[in-house]
Amino acid sequence: MRLLVLGGTVFLGRHVAEEAVRRGHEVTLFHRGHHGADVLADRAEHLLGDRTGDLNELTGRSWDAAIDTCGFEPGPVGRSSELDLGHLVFVSSINAYPGWPEEHVAEDSPVWAQELDDYGPLKVACERAAELAMPGRVAVVRAGLLCGPRDNIGRLSWWIDRIAEGGDVLAPGDPERELQLIDARDLAAWMVHLAERRQAGSFNGTAPRGQTTMRAMLETAGAAAGADARLHWRDDGALLAAGVEPWSDVPLWLPAPGTWTVGTARAQAAGLRCRPVAETVADTRAWLRSGENVSDYRAEMRPAGITRQRESELLGL
Repeated sequence: MRLLVLGGTVFLGRHVAEEAVRRGHEVTLFHRGHHGADVLADRAEHLLGDRTGDLNELTGRSWDAAIDTCGFEPGPVGRSSELDLGHLVFVSSINAYPGWPEEHVAEDSPVWAQELDDYGPLKVACERAAELAMPGRVAVVRAGLLCGPRDNIGRLSWWIDRIAEGGDVLAPGDPERELQLIDARDLAAWMVHLAERRQAGSFNGTAPRGQTTMRAMLETAGAAAGADARLHWRDDGALLAAGVEPWSDVPLWLPAPGTWTVGTARAQAAGLRCRPVAETVADTRAWLRSGENVSDYRAEMRPAGITRQRESELLGL
């Protein structure tokens, strides 16, 4: 299969490219050249350009399928989808649902109808632009919380590093709260599978409910590091009353009831499979310790995390 990857040099896109090459596909990466210009340099074609205004390198070419890992604006997504692509797998987001994270969402839940200049509505506008250009030939993958090696945002990585330090650790909320963390390698492999099968439709690309819990994830991180980390659980109300910011001060902690109840029945039926969290944690820790540079792409999205001093204050130590 001749596969075009839009992006393909940082995190999810890089795993997509590597998986496609591993499967023997003929891969072309289209990117701006800002990150990962040497990725698969001897095994994949690199074409440089900016999809917001320059698709000249792609004009007159054809591919059996494409995987779009970096579409954020409907105009450029629509124009790139008008190329001779055959089939398209478009990476959207769980933020496509206006009800999330306050409510449980499934793959047939309503998506944003308003045209707003915000991440979720823009992703939905991109989905519609792609479908308009390629009716019946688009798989929309609404991704959840991605993690794993080469994660350039690093919410799970923050916890792995913090637990490895050991000592008294602020553990947020209900210890049995479910998490849905998907290893980017699993999502990448499945998207290549969708491209191979030319499968269309809308899917929630995240782990199934009940995959793990906050307690299990933190204890797994501790076991992987061999760290003497002592978990001190504080409930949601106490943390919110103390002014702790969910997601940014304490990564992966978002007490809204629908955060980790995303339905994935259609994705699972279409072949999405997720490895155990313990494997993702171990591999991510090994990558963090390898010294490989973390890409600065979208570095502004990285969680700041609470300081050790603030953590001690919250624990009353």
